[in-house]
This record gives sequence, structure tokens and C-alpha cells, in this order.
Amino acid sequence: MYSSTISILLITALSFTSCKKTAALAEESSSTEVSNNIFLFVEREINGLILGQTFKEPTGITIGRDGAVFIVDRGNNRVVKFDSEMNPEKQIGGYGHGTELFNRPSFVVMDNGLNLFVADEGNRRVARFDARLNFVDEIRFEDEEDPFKFGYPSGIGITSYGEIWIADNEKNRVCVFDNISKFDRFIGDFGSSGGQMLSPEKIVKDDAGNFFVCDAGHSRIVVYDEFGSHLRTYAFNQINYPISIVIADDMLWVLDGGDSKLFSVSKNGKILSSFGPNLPGTNLSLKQPSDIALLENDRLVIVDTGNNRLLICRIVKGEAK
Repeated sequence: MYSSTISILLITALSFTSCKKTAALAEESSSTEVSNNIFLFVEREINGLILGQTFKEPTGITIGRDGAVFIVDRGNNRVVKFDSEMNPEKQIGGYGHGTELFNRPSFVVMDNGLNLFVADEGNRRVARFDARLNFVDEIRFEDEEDPFKFGYPSGIGITSYGEIWIADNEKNRVCVFDNISKFDRFIGDFGSSGGQMLSPEKIVKDDAGNFFVCDAGHSRIVVYDEFGSHLRTYAFNQINYPISIVIADDMLWVLDGGDSKLFSVSKNGKILSSFGPNLPGTNLSLKQPSDIALLENDRLVIVDTGNNRLLICRIVKGEAK
């Protein structure tokens, strides 16, 4: 009799403990935002008519030293300049093959606040403008002697001594041009340190001058120093197609263009939080987002390409519960 009673009590206690553990795990997995005390909500949307044309497939974003924001409006083959409060000021572009025209532009980057580089995919070039959107020159992404050498330009990075890194989304590698725009070498091709890339997208430089390349087709981010030496790799199981990245002081923000989600990731590669496709503050789910950028005052911009809009989000770091 006592043996039966003790057995029943042990089974009950074990079952109760198991249920508590299961509930705790379920709670942790269902709300990573709460467990890691990072919150994100949309406080403003930018869409519709912008400087006489309706926003159509916005794709790339970069921030100037003075806080100006440059957006690639791919569907209209133009670049739009906004002020630091996200009010449109100026535009350049239109479809064509001339110096100030574009054909399916994608990513855009500022170097030291003086030059704006635009990946002009359809024209197989990277066009350079000054901060006032005046044309300066271009890098041709083609070789007459070897027509299969280059594919289509994607992300762009600029080293401290003027080398230009251009992600080749078709040939699955990064092409490096010297400071006089002459091709120098490949990075991330077959047999190179860090391995062969697959559909590389955005390139971002940190404060130390290292480059974070979104090796989107391999669901990872590969880090190189500015000389092209492989430093480390962030590989993800939960992130399908890391198309863009932002480096913050204490973490990384990684945009998944495949599953339309946003992740905060620690510097050691641990996923802290995930957001989307549904975000508080908007009725539409993210749809094929392509780029992100950080603004002042804990704000983050998501270029929501499939919905033809920009989302200005507020980042809130809550207290531990």
C-alpha cells in the first residue's frame, strides 16, 4: 500500500516538473522578443507619390554623414534623396543608358560622405555621384576580352584606401577594383578562404574596416578584413536568405529577404530576437524586403520592396521580466 502511494506521488511530481519545463520552453520559443527584451514597432510608413512618381519596388538604402537618406526606387529607375527626417528633397534617374539614367538599380552606398555609389544592374556598371547627386564617373562591370568574367553588380563596399568591392550576384563572388577603378582580384570564388559564395547581396563595413558580405544563397554572413582575408563566418539555420545587415554597437540586425523577417543577432552569432512578417503598427505583412538601415534615436528603416514602401520602426529595449 505505501509502495503504491509513494509511486503515485513520484509520478505526479515528475509529471508536474515536466509540465513546468515544457511550458517554460513553449513560452520562450513563442516570444523571443520578450525573452530578450527587444521590441520593434512601426511608427511611420512612406509610400505613394514621391516627387511626382509613385514609389515602386524600393530596393536599396544608405545614410550620408549629414543624416541624408538615399533610396533606390528600382521600379522607377531612380535614386531619391531624403533629409534626416525622411522628407524627400531631390531625385535623379529615369530609364536609360546615359550617365544619369538607370536600368534596374539595386544597392547603394556612401563612402566617406562625399561619394554615392549605385549598383546599376541592367547597365552592368556602378555609377558614382556626389552627395548632391551630380554624376562623377562609373565602373564598367564588363570585360570586352572576357565577356563571361562579370555578371550583375549587387552590394558595394569601399575600403579606407579607395578599393571598391562589388558583389557579383550571378557569378557568386566579390569583384575588387582598385582606387582608379581597374579590376584587381576576386574574393569568395571557388577555392578561396571562406569558401565559394552563392548569390552574394549587400556588403557592409564595420568601424574596424572589416567587410560583412551577405552570402545569401548559403544562409550566412562572411566577414573579411579589407585586404580580403577571411576572418569568420556567421551561419544560420533560422535565417533563409540574409539579404542585408546593419551593424549596431552591441548586435547585428539581419534581414531575411526569403522569409520576410528581421533578426537581431549577438556579435558571437546567437539569434536574440525575430520579428515579422507581421509587425505591430502596420496592417500589411512584410513582403520581399531587400534592405535595412539605422537612423538616429533608435529608429530602423526597412525597405519593404514587395509592398512598395519604407517602414520607419522604433527599437525599444525593455527591462528584464
